[in-house]
Amino acid sequence: MLRYRTVRRCFGFLFLGLAAAGVSAPAGAQGLRPEQGAAIRAEPRKADPFVVTGIPVDATAESAAAARPVAIGEGQRRAFLALMRRLTRPEDHGRLPRPSEALLNQTVAGFEIDEERTSATRYIARITVRFRADEVRRLLQDARLPYSETVSRPVLVIPVWQTATESKLWEADNPWRVAWQSRPEADGLVPLIAAPADADAPPLQQLLGNPENLRAYADKLGYQDALVVSATLQRAEPGNVRVDMHPYHSGPAAFLERLDAFTATGGTQEEALLSGALDLSRRIETRWKMDTVIDPEKQGQLSAAAAFAGLPEWNRLRSTLAAMPLVRHFEVLHLSHRDAQLQIEFYGDPGQLSTALAQRDIVLEQRDGFWQIRSRQP
Repeated sequence: MLRYRTVRRCFGFLFLGLAAAGVSAPAGAQGLRPEQGAAIRAEPRKADPFVVTGIPVDATAESAAAARPVAIGEGQRRAFLALMRRLTRPEDHGRLPRPSEALLNQTVAGFEIDEERTSATRYIARITVRFRADEVRRLLQDARLPYSETVSRPVLVIPVWQTATESKLWEADNPWRVAWQSRPEADGLVPLIAAPADADAPPLQQLLGNPENLRAYADKLGYQDALVVSATLQRAEPGNVRVDMHPYHSGPAAFLERLDAFTATGGTQEEALLSGALDLSRRIETRWKMDTVIDPEKQGQLSAAAAFAGLPEWNRLRSTLAAMPLVRHFEVLHLSHRDAQLQIEFYGDPGQLSTALAQRDIVLEQRDGFWQIRSRQP
């Protein structure tokens, strides 16, 4: 039996949420009444690659009660496909498993209804679906599908808008920032957070001309990585808008260093900018998956000397390795009060393991031909 929790919202708040997500109210929605109950603010979702949020559902039947299970079932199928696309590489999307009822019963752990409203015959909601991690892993491995479930640290995106007559960076009406903020529910493996409007922030020339200033500003907002993306309007003919995108990164995330400039197009400026934000998001996700993919057919092992300052640090290092999806098994060959010798078996190559560990503030590096592992210093 599936478990669910209903988070009730007021009617006006639902329309605000739909507008913020870039979703129009359904045709014929007039006359729908809200579910009774006080509005409740949903708690922010912790980074969990096996949770899919913000799935809209809409079904009509002889009654709202009859439409509800139809809508929820369709929502779970859509969430399953979204999860498969999130975890796997784009080149493998053509051979993803299809969400049969049996497969959904096997993989779905539960769902939550975040927003709902009904009419006499219609049920509309947005749902969050939680999947069983072990079952999803087994499904992907049986299908011989490489996948990634490592979530990166959040990346601060600083959107710069430029035309022949103006440049905007921190202004609240920056249309490029609006495009990033109006993307559909963006909960992939790389959280991309648009920098807020900030009149007291450094000007663009100080950020681009001095990577230390850029890192300092990102650190002020709580981020280790900052990605400046300039969007330059090149053509604005009726029905034909072209915008050139140029990413510039500063921070320790090496996968963000390999982003190339590209061009986004659309019928309107708003469409071109939203297309650019989505395209760059997909490029970043693909780069990240290449660095963290789990391929059961590619396995390796290494011996590493672990250094630590005491028992708490050793326990953290050991528990981090035990929780790593890329780590198949590790064995402690030697242990003292300040160091240990570890044998680590993992999926992929040492570079992938190092990238995944770095997201948990663990450094894996090779020095003088020997592997060393330690906690990252503050």
